[in-house]
Amino acid sequence: MDFDPLSLFTPPPAVEEEHEQVSLTSKASVGPDAKPISPDSIPHDDDDDDDYSLPLHPLDLPLLKLQPPFEVLITILKLFAPNEVFNFNVEEPSDIEFIDPNTVFTEKSIDESTISIALSWLATYTPRFNTIKKLAYIPTLADSFKKTYSNEFNAYFTRLISSPLLWITDPSQIHKLAALRISENCGRTAQPEIIRKIRLPNLDKLLGNVNNGYILLKEPSLTSDNLGLKTWGSSLVLANRLLNNNDGYLTNKVLELGAGTGLVGMICSLLGYETLLTDLPEIVPNLQENIQLNEIKSDACALDWTDPSSFIEKYGNTKFDTIVVSDPIYSPQHPYWVVNMINQFLSASPDARVVIQIPLRAQYEQERQTLWDLLESSNFTQLQHEIEDGFDDFGEMKFCFKLYSR
Repeated sequence: MDFDPLSLFTPPPAVEEEHEQVSLTSKASVGPDAKPISPDSIPHDDDDDDDYSLPLHPLDLPLLKLQPPFEVLITILKLFAPNEVFNFNVEEPSDIEFIDPNTVFTEKSIDESTISIALSWLATYTPRFNTIKKLAYIPTLADSFKKTYSNEFNAYFTRLISSPLLWITDPSQIHKLAALRISENCGRTAQPEIIRKIRLPNLDKLLGNVNNGYILLKEPSLTSDNLGLKTWGSSLVLANRLLNNNDGYLTNKVLELGAGTGLVGMICSLLGYETLLTDLPEIVPNLQENIQLNEIKSDACALDWTDPSSFIEKYGNTKFDTIVVSDPIYSPQHPYWVVNMINQFLSASPDARVVIQIPLRAQYEQERQTLWDLLESSNFTQLQHEIEDGFDDFGEMKFCFKLYSR
């Protein structure tokens, strides 16, 4: 595979910071005689609670030498779990002054008993997190903390993994979540499976009550061999265009080539067009799962651009009035394969359309030009051409939109 997703992102140089070592000789843990306390019984000093929104620091985390109990560690680990991914942002903008602790703890799957026991320890030994409100703000402050202190964040959870945690009866869940937090903090290519929530203007009108107006996209861990298991920026930009500016782009039956996680094809279907989403055999199971996850009335099947015989065997000589393709070029062969599929499956109708959205990655300028040249030599007429700004998990990007007819 010629396209390396890591080439889209250059990490900033790591900055090592030295921190003053804090020597604490006392040990403490919540023993069997400790009495769990309810959130309402914790002393609530309004002045002390003013620092709930201050940036987090590595020294704010519970010291392992103090043997924090299971409830403390599991609470911290769950609160540092990534927030839901909205489009290509970690979370939707929110007012930092109005965060409901009960909602936060519910979303992070932390029950009241666990919070109660954790706070009884934190109130004494980790004052940065000695109130319900301070704990509830960890998810809001976590992203900035991870970016500022990435090395220290990973080091803390690495120590958790390497420690036998002998004071905890069964530390396996602690070790598992600590490893997961490190993986999540090592960039998109190292992250485990996520569910991306897509919200676009007017999308809720088409979805109704399904998923509260979001399209949900399951994305397994990204590898260079299965780039179609990730949602790329082109699909979001094109989906928004089709949804909010459908200026004759789609007609009758629609075929999507290289559907990936299915965003564009599902939008076509929601707009009322009979749409068939296609990709490589190894991508299709996740694609089908996303279609079901969003209750979309559409089909997905395998279409190998190098050998479409199995597709033709299943669907015969079916032609489509619109072919949609988003971000299809990441090797020198792809322009040829894409145009072959377009010539093979686009109908001869004068209303037939080809809709293409492609990122302007510098290293693939020649491949893009090859694609345009092949379309021109196949007697396609360019009807529309726009350059627009967008972004994805790897940063800002410019995208090219083109509309072709026979």
